[in-house]
Amino acid sequence: MRIWHRGLLFASLVATPWLLTSLPSAADECDLGKVKSAAKLREVLSRRAVEVVERASRAGYATDKRLAQLVNPSASFDLGGGDVGRPLGNGLAGASSLADTMHATNFRFDGWNYMDMLVDGCSTQKVSVDFIDTPGKQSSQVEFTFRAGRIVSATGWARFFESGPLDRVEEHH
Repeated sequence: MRIWHRGLLFASLVATPWLLTSLPSAADECDLGKVKSAAKLREVLSRRAVEVVERASRAGYATDKRLAQLVNPSASFDLGGGDVGRPLGNGLAGASSLADTMHATNFRFDGWNYMDMLVDGCSTQKVSVDFIDTPGKQSSQVEFTFRAGRIVSATGWARFFESGPLDRVEEHH
């Protein structure tokens, strides 16, 4: 019976080729198709990750249209701390929970320090961004996975840190 259904599906697709061209593809929904530079794509996606955290931290995040464009409704968010993983939810609520958990006051991400190369801006890509809670002395390194320019997952780990100035050391020759 299953084989018959598959055959019927195949026959209907072959008989109606317009159906194949009318189906939306991920590339149609992706606004990064023209980004071909790995360096530029890394920067754009890292800035998108920061924008998502900023927008998700606001009171009106649930009705933010731009935020909804950047986060897949089923995107999963997780931020571990200490020796425990913490699933934070999915979609916009998960993004908001991530932002609230991190209390970030600053961010940092690395640039592209390699020979540039061609990429497909709409393919699955990953970038890491550090979010710093300066008063709480905590840093959260989060890896964002993008598909078609939208976040499909964000996982990271929060760690406490110490920082301070260095005294200049004089070298003796």
